[in-house]
Amino acid sequence: MLPLTNITLLDFTHLLPGELCSTILTDLGCNTIRVESLKPGLAQRLPPIIEGESLYYWSLHRNKKRIAINLKSKEGIEIINRLVEKADVVLENFRPGVMSRLGIGYGKLKEINEKIVFCSISGYGQNSKYRLRPGHDLNFQAESGVLNSTRQTDGRPLVSGVLVSDYMSALYAALSVVSILFEREKIGKGRHVDISMFDSTLATQSILSTALLYTGEEPKEGNPAYRDQLANYSVYKCKDDRYLAVASLEPQFWSIFCERISRPDLVDAYPLGPSKKLKDLLEVEIAKKALSEWIEIFADSNCCVSPVNTLEEALNFLPADDYSMITHIMHPILGKVPQLRTPISFCFAETKRDDNKNDKLAFDIRAATTSVLQSVGYDEKQINDFADKGVILAKSV
Repeated sequence: MLPLTNITLLDFTHLLPGELCSTILTDLGCNTIRVESLKPGLAQRLPPIIEGESLYYWSLHRNKKRIAINLKSKEGIEIINRLVEKADVVLENFRPGVMSRLGIGYGKLKEINEKIVFCSISGYGQNSKYRLRPGHDLNFQAESGVLNSTRQTDGRPLVSGVLVSDYMSALYAALSVVSILFEREKIGKGRHVDISMFDSTLATQSILSTALLYTGEEPKEGNPAYRDQLANYSVYKCKDDRYLAVASLEPQFWSIFCERISRPDLVDAYPLGPSKKLKDLLEVEIAKKALSEWIEIFADSNCCVSPVNTLEEALNFLPADDYSMITHIMHPILGKVPQLRTPISFCFAETKRDDNKNDKLAFDIRAATTSVLQSVGYDEKQINDFADKGVILAKSV
């Protein structure tokens, strides 16, 4: 049994931070009911698109139930209220105030269920003066100083291939939800958790921020070029135009590194700070061999030297075992679709994954909606009446 089994999550999210948080909680066992609009949202149109289906969308919604509902209808809100009665968590990532305007904000829902844990993810938080300001991952990376710390040789900030703000806010939101669920066992009540994407991104700068706040000066280590100038913490181009990452910071690792590149004479040149001369020398040495040759040379060296892998290489970097990162869904159009699961493993036999078992997928949205409504006591006539009134879908789309 997974840790969050028997915890019911109402998922109102429609952007990556919220959708990813919901996926993490679902992978941990939550009974997740995803509340969607009557028309397909942006996520269902995002690439890669294969045979009309978004791999982006389906990579985030395994094992979730779905209900398509008109939240601007009185009956739609009544359905939500009934779902809240038996729910444990509400997760949303609208702009601050939207849930309240719909009549399903925390203030209303806690009157129905005082144990509800209500988690909001937004750009700047519910009470910030910027609370209504729109933003995406790139904006928050820029405003938090993260983008300033990754520059190209010409000084231009380099846009990361990783969505730092989206992933960090999703993780902090999931952690907060689990924490409040734990607290609820003691006090019997839930809370409203407020997650800011800007704050979540700024938190990645915590060490450098301490130095700046204490001294009043930008720390040298915070200089975007500082790390790149360290000969023993840099990326070097190989003969075949692939790259080798060298992070031999400790003296013992540096010593092994120098031995493996056949330059034991450099051991005593252990860099305590930036050294362009040493870095230039190492660039010449590493450029003498292809990446595959260096991988063989550094095999089992344990001195913090790594290949810069492609995504395909990364997926095959560690041998598959009982805790494989790959899971699957069975899609009625695309067939078996592999995807990455949440990287949390449990060292107990009863919670080990069965990798021959596919994760569930609620593809037929009308059938999924009917199933959810039936689970909270609505009968066939009531469900058909909802469809006739446009509260739910009359048929799948």
